[in-house]
Amino acid sequence: MPLPEDLSPISAPSWPQNQNVRVTKYKPKINWGVWYKNELYYSPAYQALTLSARNLLHCMMCEVDVKKIGHRKRSETYIYPNNGEISITQSQFISQFDCAKQTYSNARNLLIKVGCIKITSRGGTGPGDMTKYKVLTLKEIPEEQQRWRNYPEKNWAKEIPKADKSLVGVATRFTEGASGRKR
Repeated sequence: MPLPEDLSPISAPSWPQNQNVRVTKYKPKINWGVWYKNELYYSPAYQALTLSARNLLHCMMCEVDVKKIGHRKRSETYIYPNNGEISITQSQFISQFDCAKQTYSNARNLLIKVGCIKITSRGGTGPGDMTKYKVLTLKEIPEEQQRWRNYPEKNWAKEIPKADKSLVGVATRFTEGASGRKR
């Protein structure tokens, strides 16, 4: 039995599809994974992270390439050749986790604040110029570089990127008589 018109379900608005916008889809490494030591997992820095910040950290840790260097007389060590060149863009994170833009920004800022990641170069100066990050929670990173260990006593909120201040109209702002109001 059809519903009366006043009780019919409301259809969602159809948004125009912009064909010029191109979002690069994040492709996680399915056959690759990372593991966290309990020292990291139970640390105050990791426990302060939100779920979205943990997702972003996991994505960044999965993007790091690991190379094993074996020696005859020494034990095997690992290096991370692309650590410092890691980039997960806002659009990639949003498409993977279906969240808002502000969620990505908050997650990234929290990771910087607690010392899990560090910005090595700030992007945004042109097409294809992305912000590069260094992941500081990996196993073979030297302990003096692992900022997250010092989190409760020290934070890195000053390194969170801020939007450039607009300098348009600073000299002419709030000048007397400029409003055109008649007295």
